[in-house]
Amino acid sequence: MPDGQFESLRLELLRSGVTPVYVERTILELAEHYSDLESAALASGLSADEAARVAGATLGNERAIAAAILTRPELLTFSTRYPRVAHYLHSAATIGALPGLPLMFCIEHRPELARWGAAISVAVTLMGSILAGLNWLIVVPF
Repeated sequence: MPDGQFESLRLELLRSGVTPVYVERTILELAEHYSDLESAALASGLSADEAARVAGATLGNERAIAAAILTRPELLTFSTRYPRVAHYLHSAATIGALPGLPLMFCIEHRPELARWGAAISVAVTLMGSILAGLNWLIVVPF
């Protein structure tokens, strides 16, 4: 089998929403059938070009193969079979992950947050002592 012979079929199936595992398995099976048909044609005495043509004609048109695969909904991905449900689940997962994003940010930026927290506590201590000193000046009579 020439390299890339079933590449257009592979791309068409993937674009149509067939699960990649089934696409790879189908392409592998088609390649094996093609090589078996080609070797059988060569064994019957045909030339290499004629054997390749006979094997391709016996397998059939790639569009017919794709149409036969696309008629089986169990081979399609979940999001292709149930697009609304997949959209709702995606939205729910996104909304569910939103509260965790600040926590993930804090975990990833621990050193920066520790320095920020230390700077804030020093600033609060300094401002508290300044305000306490001003309060003492106001309360003490001269």
